[in-house]
Amino acid sequence: MADIVFGAALSHTPQLHTPPEQWALRIAADERNPKHHFRGATYTWPELLALRAPEQLARFLSVSAKTERLQRASAAVQSVAERYRQARPDVAVIIGNDQHELFVEDVMPAMTIYWGAEIENRPARVDQAERMPVGIHLAESGHAPPQPLLHPGQPELGLHLIRHAIADGFDVAQSQWMREADQKISFSTGIPHAFGFIYRNVMDDAVIPNVPVILNTFYPPNQPTARRCYEFGKSLGRAIRAWNSDARVAVFGSGGLSHFVIDEDFDQAFLRAIVDGDTQYLTGIDERLLQAGTSECKNWIAAAGVLEGSGLRAELVDQVACYRSEGGTGTGTGFVCWR
Repeated sequence: MADIVFGAALSHTPQLHTPPEQWALRIAADERNPKHHFRGATYTWPELLALRAPEQLARFLSVSAKTERLQRASAAVQSVAERYRQARPDVAVIIGNDQHELFVEDVMPAMTIYWGAEIENRPARVDQAERMPVGIHLAESGHAPPQPLLHPGQPELGLHLIRHAIADGFDVAQSQWMREADQKISFSTGIPHAFGFIYRNVMDDAVIPNVPVILNTFYPPNQPTARRCYEFGKSLGRAIRAWNSDARVAVFGSGGLSHFVIDEDFDQAFLRAIVDGDTQYLTGIDERLLQAGTSECKNWIAAAGVLEGSGLRAELVDQVACYRSEGGTGTGTGFVCWR
């Protein structure tokens, strides 16, 4: 039977591949956003600035402060990568989300397992880059190579996971190839950035055979709940351990923590629950908290479900709040390994 030998959950924010002096490029988009999600409510930009004024977040916005936080977060990613190399896995299961990269409004599956033989990771075309929000293309190297690359999938394991999930009552979508991005909506082609981040930063483009598991964390109305993600993860974990193979398997959750408005209290509580294996907390998080970018924490929750029963222990590598504005926008980053 297959053996899960390593697990990791980590943030994949573009900020980690943007020079600190350019983090503020995204503030113009913050100012235009009419609905900032924060602690279960939504705020306009002026309301958010007023709400967070007592925190005096300007102290985190100097170039030196941003540089220190970027260096810490980057060091945490490298620590995860080193622990991954030490584990020497043969195969990976990566849980991430799609943001109008593969799926758009013609069809938006809640849960998808990709079991194709090849996985394409490629940079954006010129027309796609032109459609990207300001500052996003600047960080593309963090998840997409300069030239298209084909990475190996693991069709046998992917099909096994699909069949097991169906038997467990999860009506998963399945995919074996990645269609060309929609000309009007998508601004990417190939594997979503949640997966490309792992390929580039943890695997250093030396990608092992892997199965991408894609959750719709972002887009209503069919976002799976935190409890459903955890139960789905448990199903995947049982399937991996029942796979008739002697493969050493790594499991990843890619995304989070709180963003696009940082909530350090939430991030600390969430990381504590991940490390402690507090299933009650993870499955009981109010869905109003898991919106916008913070919804990507569901990828971690699913990964925690996979790793339950693996015999591995979770340990916190680091938590770094990467603020870009006095309104608290930016990304709360976190990094956890199971060994």
